[in-house]
Amino acid sequence: MFLSLFKSIYKGGVFIKNNPQVLYTLFLMFAIPLAFIYTGQRFLDVSVKNQERLEKERIGLMHDVFVSSIHIVDHLKRENHPFLQDVVDKIVEKNPNITAFKVVLRKNGKNIVVASNNKDEIGQDDTENELFYGMAGAQLNDSIIYPVIENGERHWKAVRSILDEEKNVRGFVFTDISMATIDRVAAQNIRKAYWTLFFIIIAISVLLFRQARIIDYAQLYKKLKEVDKMKDDFISMAAHELKTPLAAIRGYVSLIDTSRLSDEDKEGVARINESIERLNTLIGDILDVARIQQGRMKFSFEDVEPSEIIASVVDSFRLMAKEKALVLEYQKTPLPKIHIDPKRFEQVLINLIGNALKYTPRGSVRITTEVEKSFKGNDMLHIRVSDTGVGISADDQKKLFKRFSRIRTRKTANIGGTGLGLWITAKIVATMGETIKVEYIEGKGSDFIISKKKKKNEK
Repeated sequence: MFLSLFKSIYKGGVFIKNNPQVLYTLFLMFAIPLAFIYTGQRFLDVSVKNQERLEKERIGLMHDVFVSSIHIVDHLKRENHPFLQDVVDKIVEKNPNITAFKVVLRKNGKNIVVASNNKDEIGQDDTENELFYGMAGAQLNDSIIYPVIENGERHWKAVRSILDEEKNVRGFVFTDISMATIDRVAAQNIRKAYWTLFFIIIAISVLLFRQARIIDYAQLYKKLKEVDKMKDDFISMAAHELKTPLAAIRGYVSLIDTSRLSDEDKEGVARINESIERLNTLIGDILDVARIQQGRMKFSFEDVEPSEIIASVVDSFRLMAKEKALVLEYQKTPLPKIHIDPKRFEQVLINLIGNALKYTPRGSVRITTEVEKSFKGNDMLHIRVSDTGVGISADDQKKLFKRFSRIRTRKTANIGGTGLGLWITAKIVATMGETIKVEYIEGKGSDFIISKKKKKNEK
C-alpha cells in the first residue's frame, strides 16, 4: 500500500516537474479566492469604521444644533418646559430610529427629566444614566457617545452637557438611537456582496480548471511546432538534395549535339530543358518559402541605380517573349538610387515579368518607370509591369499574394505553377520597404506596380 502511494506521489512529482503550469494553476486556485476574501474583508472593516465615525459625527452635530439653536439654558430656568417638549417630540417624529431623547435639568445633585419622548419619566430623577451624566459634566462641550447592545440590536447612547454663561453645567441632553434598520440594510448588502464574491470565485475556479486543460493544449502546440520545424527542415534538406541531381541532368543534356538530331528529338530535348527549368524554379521557391518561414532569408542592402538591373532582367526574357510572339518593351532611363538588395530586387522582377509573359497569350508586356515628385523630398519610384494577358478578377486580386494562390480559369487551365511566386515576391518587397499592388482593367490586362522611396539626398 505504501509502495503504491509512494509511486503515485513520485509520478505526480515528475508530472509537475515536466509541467510546471500545473503547480502555477494550483497556486492560483487558492491564491486568487483568498486574495478576494481578504480584500473584501478589509474593505468591509474600513466601511464599518467609516460608518461608525459618520454616525457619531451626526449624533454630536445633532446635540450641538439642539443645544445652541434654541437657547436651551433660558428654557431650563423656567418652571414649565412645553417648548422643549415640543422640540423633542418633533425631533423624534422625524427620526424614528431615536428610541430615547430627553432633556435633563441638574438640580440639587439630581438629574431631573424636564422633556422626553417618554412622558412617564418627566419630572423623575434619571438615576439609570447617572454615570454617563457625570462623564459628560467633566467633558463639557463635547458629547459622550458609546455603543451598547440591547435585545440583540446595536444602539448609540449619547450625552452632552448644557452650560450657562459662566460655563457651569445646568443640565444634559440624552439620546438613544437604534441602528437596527441601518444594520439590517447593511447586512443585506453584505450578504449580496458575499454571494457576488462566491460566484466570482466559482467563475475563477472554472477558468482555472480550464487553464489546466490549456496545459494539454500547450503541450500539443509545442509538439506541433516541433513537427512543423521538422517538416520545414526536411523540405529544406530535400530541396537542397534535389539540386545536385538536377544540375547533373542539366549538364548531361547540355552535352547533347542537337544539330544531328531529328526535329522530333530536338523537341524532346527542348521539353527536357523546359522541365529542368520548371523543376529548378519549383525547388528555388520551396527553399525561399522555408527560409522566409524560418526567418533565414538573408538581405544585403545597398544604394543601387535600378535601371541596369531592370534592363538585364528584361533581356533575359527576350527569347521567351520571341517564342510566344509577344512584344517585350522597356525604355531604359536614368533613375534615382534606391536602398535595396540587388539580388532580391532582381528576383522580384523575374517573378513579375515571368508571370506577365506566362499569362499573356498574345499582345505585349511593357515595363515602365516613373518618379513621383514630392514637396518634402520623399520622391517615390514606381516600376510598372503591364501586360495584355488574361487579367485578374476582383476576387482573385484579394487572395493574389497568398501562398498557393493561383488564377484558375478556363484560359489558365494549361498554365503551370505552384502559386508561391507572388507570395515570395510580396514578402521580399515588404522586407525591402517597398509596396506592391495590382491593377486590372477589363479587356486591357494587368498592371503590377512596385513603389519605393528614392535614396535620401539623391538628386
